[in-house]
Amino acid sequence: MEATSKALMFWLAVTCIAAVASAVAPLGSAEATQDLGGCIKSFASVEGCVEAIHDAVTHKVFDGLKHECCTAITQLGDNCWPLLFPDRPAVPLFLKAVCKLIEGDAAAPPY
Repeated sequence: MEATSKALMFWLAVTCIAAVASAVAPLGSAEATQDLGGCIKSFASVEGCVEAIHDAVTHKVFDGLKHECCTAITQLGDNCWPLLFPDRPAVPLFLKAVCKLIEGDAAAPPY
């Protein structure tokens, strides 16, 4: 199965789980939460970001996490993470830490 197909299947599974979880236990008031479509859109609007997140979370492969994707990760609202990864609360911390390391390496002067 091609990488794009795997990533799309991964996000479809996340979407289904999040839909069931939010129907069973709503996360709070309307202004405190974002809808799942809006959460996914912030990643989907950055080319290759969905696949890069999938590879990072599933396979611990980080070379696809580029600056634009890391920006989307760090700017994503805290209310989106439980929708995207309902059973993996450490994912946002993990991705943000990896992005910080990647961004730090990119900003470091060459020696």
